[in-house]
Amino acid sequence: MDHIFEHYKKTGYFHHAHVLEGEHEVLVPMILSAVHQHFGIVAQGNPDVTVVHHESFGIDEARGLKEAETRAAFGGTRKIFIVSADSFTREAQNALLKTFEEPTEGTHFFIVIPRVDAIIATLKSRVVLVPATANKGSDDTALLAKKFLDASLEERFAMAKKLADGKDREAVRRMLDHIERILYTRLAGQKNTGDVFRDIYQTKTYLADRGSSVKMLLENLAIGLSAVSL
Repeated sequence: MDHIFEHYKKTGYFHHAHVLEGEHEVLVPMILSAVHQHFGIVAQGNPDVTVVHHESFGIDEARGLKEAETRAAFGGTRKIFIVSADSFTREAQNALLKTFEEPTEGTHFFIVIPRVDAIIATLKSRVVLVPATANKGSDDTALLAKKFLDASLEERFAMAKKLADGKDREAVRRMLDHIERILYTRLAGQKNTGDVFRDIYQTKTYLADRGSSVKMLLENLAIGLSAVSL
């Protein structure tokens, strides 16, 4: 997922519309995680972040999205729309052509569908297509993330030492990405969970400093995770 933000990190420009191929259960948490990491936007309780799923995205849904897009942001400078659908009708795609070509400033769309080849050519020219092959992560670090979350505090400390001894900061960063994605699903609906996401964000930020202690960063995160019900 982070690869679609690479250009933004280098130039400050981020395309207003991405269409991602794959399962919404997998991709939506990844998008939420990336939006938080790269834009600093927390989705929970944020009126400027819209997340919806439709079995079929038709003309009525397209009109609703167009109307929502024209409204001013409540508090931030960006509005995020994450829309997943099992199918996306041709009429709906045609209705969104102008919206995807000239959205209001600071608006970003993430459309998740099972197959990007279902998108009509005129809409393809207005979006960035992200095929399924570009969204696959590391199975090893995904399993490691789940193990870290499900472990006791003592076990997390042991894992932190082992990961620090391995001296692979990139693998630790990928694990943190997976932890964040898993938590967006596990903590959905819970209140007062913002601190744990800030802890993950800070951990990844300090991890980029080669002089920081990986062991201490992961131990601090392990303690922070103990404050929420997983």
